[in-house]
Amino acid sequence: MKLPQQLCLAGALALLTACSLQEEPYGFNSTDNFYKTEADANAALIYAYSILPEIEYYSRNFILVTELPTENITLKPDAGASNFEFDKLAVRADNPELTTAWRYAYIGANRANAVIANVPGIAAMSEANRNQIVGEAYFLRALHYFNLVRLFGEVPLKTEPVTSLDQANSPKASLQDIYALIEADLKKASELMDATRRDGRANKVAAWGLLAKVYLTQASGKSTSSPGYEFVGNADALYTQAKTYAGNVLSGGAGYGLDPDLKAIFDVDKKNGPEHIFAVATDRSGLSEGNFSKLPLMFIPYIDGAVFKLNDSTSVRSGYNHFVTEPAIYNSFADTDKRKTELIPSKVYIGKKETTLSITGYSRPFTRKYLDPKQVGEQTSANTPVLRYSDVVLLFAEASGPTAEGYAAINQIRQRAGLPNLTEGLSPAAFRAAVLQERAWELAFEGNRLFDLRRTHQMEQVLVQQYGKTIQPGNAYFYPIPTRETDLNPNL
Repeated sequence: MKLPQQLCLAGALALLTACSLQEEPYGFNSTDNFYKTEADANAALIYAYSILPEIEYYSRNFILVTELPTENITLKPDAGASNFEFDKLAVRADNPELTTAWRYAYIGANRANAVIANVPGIAAMSEANRNQIVGEAYFLRALHYFNLVRLFGEVPLKTEPVTSLDQANSPKASLQDIYALIEADLKKASELMDATRRDGRANKVAAWGLLAKVYLTQASGKSTSSPGYEFVGNADALYTQAKTYAGNVLSGGAGYGLDPDLKAIFDVDKKNGPEHIFAVATDRSGLSEGNFSKLPLMFIPYIDGAVFKLNDSTSVRSGYNHFVTEPAIYNSFADTDKRKTELIPSKVYIGKKETTLSITGYSRPFTRKYLDPKQVGEQTSANTPVLRYSDVVLLFAEASGPTAEGYAAINQIRQRAGLPNLTEGLSPAAFRAAVLQERAWELAFEGNRLFDLRRTHQMEQVLVQQYGKTIQPGNAYFYPIPTRETDLNPNL
């Protein structure tokens, strides 16, 4: 059974168990009559994955908190005030979306902890499946903490299942300790997992790719003096590590590669295409939002409530027009860049009438990275990308610097986009700046830009000086810890 279908069953079980009127601590598990069989282990892993496609995580909120602060998207005029706090980089500690980002990452980490703590003790299952399940849990825990440390900086580290409220009041850990755990988890994950591709699940290749990003984050943070990364000892050594693990993906990931067709990467019927390393899986046939995704509707413009067509005859239903493309990103593309001409439609057709979408209008050009032409009502099967092959290619380029390997890597991406090769002879700083800009174009709207600007100490240079945004104190490199958490936890 594919993971999206399994998640639907998990959702149905959650709805049934939610009928009890007795409130229990959210996400706590009992081991008295569970974790006894292989079926229990598989169910626990499904439960750990099921947090990812929730509306409060990757199917909406994560994109909101990572994309709105950048030059990629803004909001429709009547959006909520708490959303606009992210767009204006003036996020208050009591912001509900901020609180949600914190809460759901910790729910996910707790579910992964439960698998890590309990599945190794299940004897009545094959060793290979036990290793794979535990390895995936290590990957998930690393992903949650990587999100937390990049969003908030110093946060509590919880490596055991939280089964009572008495365990909840942990102090903040240092960035050094958090990154050490993330690295250890991903190395353990890569040792335990195989390289088999499973829809919506992580494997060894995903662990390598995420570890490359973890090392590059620290290396670039140190080399650019980005706040928080003073603990890093040797940036060059970490660039080498990043290059090694990215190289593992590029040379050892069977079935992975750059898809020559940009549109095919985001075709919901081609979720196992060569570009997909790890994505959050959804299915339009799901029982509730979190099984299916409404994220595409956040990006799709509202055009008189009509069904309209793109220039390749793809049918699109009018959406919410909530996330609105900014002129800054749209105008930064070369006119011939296929990532603009093929992935950001600017003309739509209602019947035989052609309508041009103005980048300064109400209904603007929009990304087709989150489209499902076969959506049922408002239900779509659009996955949220977490790690793509092109992301890893650019990680490899940045880690390599202005070497023959570095130029070859970035030029693969540029050639696919229809652009000329990058100018040779650049300094290491200029080359890495060019890679960062390439990442802005290649990975736009996928939740990477904020983290790229933070780790390279360019929030002010790019967002303020180049694009005229303002940044309130405490929002540039780490968000404030939510008020709800500091009120409940005296150790924060």
